Amino acid sequence: MAGGYATKCAGDNVTNTSTKDEALYGMLTEALPGFLISDFLKCQRLPSLPSIALRILRLTQSSKATINDVADTIEHDPALTTRLISLANSVHHTRSANPTQTCLEAIQRLGLDATLTVVLSFNLFQHPSKGPQHTHIWRRSIMSALIARQLAEQACPKQAGNAFTAALLQDIGILALSATYPEQADELYSDSAISHTQLIEEEQRYFGGDHTVIGAWLAAKWGLPSAMVNTIRFSHACYQSDSLMDMCVRLSGPTADACLSKAPEEQLAALIADISTTADVPSLSFKSVLQEVQPKMELIAKTLMIDTPAAIDPKELLENAQQLLLNHTLILNSRREAQHKALTML
Repeated sequence: MAGGYATKCAGDNVTNTSTKDEALYGMLTEALPGFLISDFLKCQRLPSLPSIALRILRLTQSSKATINDVADTIEHDPALTTRLISLANSVHHTRSANPTQTCLEAIQRLGLDATLTVVLSFNLFQHPSKGPQHTHIWRRSIMSALIARQLAEQACPKQAGNAFTAALLQDIGILALSATYPEQADELYSDSAISHTQLIEEEQRYFGGDHTVIGAWLAAKWGLPSAMVNTIRFSHACYQSDSLMDMCVRLSGPTADACLSKAPEEQLAALIADISTTADVPSLSFKSVLQEVQPKMELIAKTLMIDTPAAIDPKELLENAQQLLLNHTLILNSRREAQHKALTML
């Protein structure tokens, strides 16, 4: 299913949700401070996924599931069905004079990635006090998911759908912290320019745990597959990984940060430099990734009525990033030569 839409076959309906991995859930619970777990469990607004959303997540990871299966599952939730049909009939998606009337038609018009994003937005991002930082988190998650899919299409095509889902969920720990500690979260996440490395350090200082572990705990609590839970847990780890899919997810966040920053060339140059010094990272075309992602991001942003990221020229952006990297390398080499000459003269 990750590679496109299939035709429904008789008896081919995969809708069972995953069972919770109690051992993994217990390990993640122990990895977090007791007060944090206690506050999460008492929080009335802690993000949750109803059984229908869990079934849809499982369907999008199954090679046997079809678009019809997704539509059949969504139709069990009238409110979600109505929202999808309404969005599909919006001005952004109208391709003909014939209005969408069924859930299946809505999914076909929106596309599977946009449909999954709408489903999760409907269930996870209904925050009562949405601020700029909340929108930024969701926009970064969507951008990361689209980037992860395109990277996986190059590195591990069969895992592209899983990469999209894991990247979309990699920052759900921030939602848990925002719901449980709104005042502290508003202060912590107010600066959208802060790197995720710094963010994790600040979360550790504020709460004694960071959003990757919290996100994995939340995913395990929902009963998501263990592999998905662990991908979320290590989504901000070093790029090198035994799993190409995990590597794509880990690369997706920094790439999204670069695209959403005020100085994308500088951040992309730093990312390229990091990748070049990391072993076992395959050759990837970021130009094609950015070319594919930009129109899809614009479509989903309009669908969810959030601000569309500033348009970028992938070719120009990469050329500028490469030039910055070259200039940085030349400066470093010049400094090394000067230091070597100075030592020789001693």
